[in-house]
Amino acid sequence: MSSVASWSLAPGVSTAMFWLFVAACVIAQLFIVRAVFRALQATPASSAVPAPRRAAEIFWAIIPVFGLIAAFWGAWRALP
Repeated sequence: MSSVASWSLAPGVSTAMFWLFVAACVIAQLFIVRAVFRALQATPASSAVPAPRRAAEIFWAIIPVFGLIAAFWGAWRALP
C-alpha cells in the first residue's frame, strides 16, 4: 500500500499549478475588496441600521491577503 506522501508531480506541473492557484486567489480577493468598496458606497446615510465603519470594513477585507501571502510563500518554498 502506497502512502499519499510517496508520489509527487513533475516540477513544471507543480509550478504551473501553484501559479494557477495564486492567480485564482488574487482574482477572488480583488472581487472581495471590490464588493466591500461597492457596499460601503451604496450604504444610505439616513438608514435606521447603523452604517459600518469604512476603515473596519476595509481592514477585515484586506487581512486575508496577509494570510494568503504567508501560505503561498510557504508553498513556494516547498516546491522542488
